[in-house]
Amino acid sequence: MRAFFRLLAAEGMKLRRSPALRLVWLLPLLFVLVEGLVVERSFLGLRVLTPKVKTTLDFLQVKMVVALWGGFFHPLMLAILPALLFRPEHRFKTWRHLHAMPLSRRGIFLAKATYALMLSAAMLILIGLLLWVDRRIMGWLSPLLAFHFHGLQMAKVLGWLWLGSLPVLALYLWLSDRINSLAVPVVFGLLGLLLTISLTGQELPQPWRRDLIPWVLPYAAAEQVVRSGPAQQEAHLAGALFQPEPNIVRLPSGKKIKTWQNIPDEMLFPPPPPTPSWLIATFSLLAGALMIGLGYADAGRNRN
Repeated sequence: MRAFFRLLAAEGMKLRRSPALRLVWLLPLLFVLVEGLVVERSFLGLRVLTPKVKTTLDFLQVKMVVALWGGFFHPLMLAILPALLFRPEHRFKTWRHLHAMPLSRRGIFLAKATYALMLSAAMLILIGLLLWVDRRIMGWLSPLLAFHFHGLQMAKVLGWLWLGSLPVLALYLWLSDRINSLAVPVVFGLLGLLLTISLTGQELPQPWRRDLIPWVLPYAAAEQVVRSGPAQQEAHLAGALFQPEPNIVRLPSGKKIKTWQNIPDEMLFPPPPPTPSWLIATFSLLAGALMIGLGYADAGRNRN
């Protein structure tokens, strides 16, 4: 145990000037700037707020964390963070030197996995704090925007994001340990982002088959906090334009025809229930532990 704490101390010294540490505050800051300057700033000029606009703005931050951070920033962060943690050893080819020392090869992997979990959690906590500051600034600039900060709902969304990320984060740790390239995890992150965009929002007879895909799991876990209506899942922000519109039929020519019926489709043909929260949480913990265990076992190999 004492040797493991020494490994943690050594990894902490490496992080002082590492790009991984800068990523922890740069990416949340970029997200909050986009959310505040692009989304919320457009409401500063309003003189009167209708009840519908008030409802939208009141819960906007929580929804933007799911749609913007969970849908775009988070998948890329999960791919980049483990690669940056392993970058010093790969870049300077220090594996042989480390393995010549009286250190556990698997202990090095476990120390890096511990920092990956802590840094990803710290990043999400920082997002919550920055959004609280953003809500205060918006309320100071315009009293009409002085809404209550939904701390409990924000904590739930961020907690589910972290929990749902365990399987894919553990997979990226294994890949980053195995492959001496920053580009490979980034490509996997982009593929996971495309997979999330294409699959979320679709109604399936067995939605767990979609939600338990490791790349889709973080979004599916966080989305259940803001889900409303009978839909299994809210559509991804990038895929919302391609979702079928209710009571609209599109002809082959592209023309839209509005239809009318007494009973909505969701009442005539109700979708199957969404994936239970307990299943998402259990799968995240077990799959994350399994992938960490496989990476831990593989870290003991002889490196060329």
